[in-house]
Amino acid sequence: MESDLKWVIGLAISLGVTFATALIASFRNLAGRVSNGDRDLHKRIDNVKDNYVRRDDLDGHIQRLDGNVRDLREEMRENHKQVIAALAGRR
Repeated sequence: MESDLKWVIGLAISLGVTFATALIASFRNLAGRVSNGDRDLHKRIDNVKDNYVRRDDLDGHIQRLDGNVRDLREEMRENHKQVIAALAGRR
């Protein structure tokens, strides 16, 4: 009977060690995948930060461009009025 008990205890220990090893390996695998996902996410965030400009950084430039477009529009209207007046004066 004693040999059977040793065999059962040995089997239980072997199964316990195998289960613990599998559990540790699965947790390490999961942690590695999470770490890789975090690294990829941070790379994408850094890419966005480095390659794109914030809207409030561009506001001054956009306002300047809007002002220039308004000035050009006014000049074109004045030029059109002058051209129409010149064409009307020839008739």
